[in-house]
Amino acid sequence: MKKMLSALALVAAVLMFPVSSQAQDAPALSDKQLELIKTNVLANLHHSSLEVRASTMQLLIDMKKIYPQYDLNYAVIPMMETLKSDPKPEFRILAALALYHLNSELGRFAVERRAKFDENDRVARQCASLVRNWDDPSKAPDLVVEVKKAL
Repeated sequence: MKKMLSALALVAAVLMFPVSSQAQDAPALSDKQLELIKTNVLANLHHSSLEVRASTMQLLIDMKKIYPQYDLNYAVIPMMETLKSDPKPEFRILAALALYHLNSELGRFAVERRAKFDENDRVARQCASLVRNWDDPSKAPDLVVEVKKAL
C-alpha cells in the first residue's frame, strides 16, 4: 500500500508540471507544492521499485530545466549514494546525469570520482564526458537511459 501511495504521489507531482519546456511559461510553484515535491523525491529515491527511482531522477532533471530558480540540492546526497553504490550501471549513469543537471560542486566531485574509479567502463566513460562538459551549458547532454527490469 505504501509503495502504491509513493508511486501515485510521484505521478501527481509529475502531472503538476506543464508540458512546455520553457521556464518562462511555467507557473510558479507554491511553498506547499515545493515541500510535497521534496518529500516525495526524497522518499522515491530510496524506493525499491526501479521505475519509481528512475522516474524520480528524470523528474529532477526536468524540474531543473523548467524551474532553474528552485533549489533542488536536497537531492544531491541521495543521488551521490546511487552513483556510488547502485549495482545497476544504468542507474549510476542516470544519477550522474541528474547530478550534472543539478549542478552542485559536491555532485561534480562525486561524478569526477566515478569517472576515475568506477569498475564499469561505460559508467566511467559517461561520467568523464559529463565532467568535461560541466562548465559548458551548450554541450548539456540530453541522454535517455534505458533501465531494464530484472526478470
